Amino acid sequence: MDQQTQTYIVYVLLVVLGFVIGRVTARQRPEHERPSRPPVGATYQPPASPLMDRELESQVVLLLSQNSKIEAIKLYREHTGVGLREAKDAVEAIAVRRHLDLR
Repeated sequence: MDQQTQTYIVYVLLVVLGFVIGRVTARQRPEHERPSRPPVGATYQPPASPLMDRELESQVVLLLSQNSKIEAIKLYREHTGVGLREAKDAVEAIAVRRHLDLR
């Protein structure tokens, strides 16, 4: 065997060894770190009209002004069908746009 072939074999073995070590030491992500998936058959339905957008936003603002951030997120999720993270981000964006304090 020449030097080039030996070097190639060493590189291949290192790649395979790295892959095996990675698979052995890999751990499954905890449930709270996994991306959320909608239920089978669920589809996103956007609000019916721009008026619905304004109504939803005004309801969210009302709940935020009452220090009910969780209720605002629940409401947003019910009306839009988005996941928890997306709803939380949207509600926080509404609060920033409206200069509401979320403490």
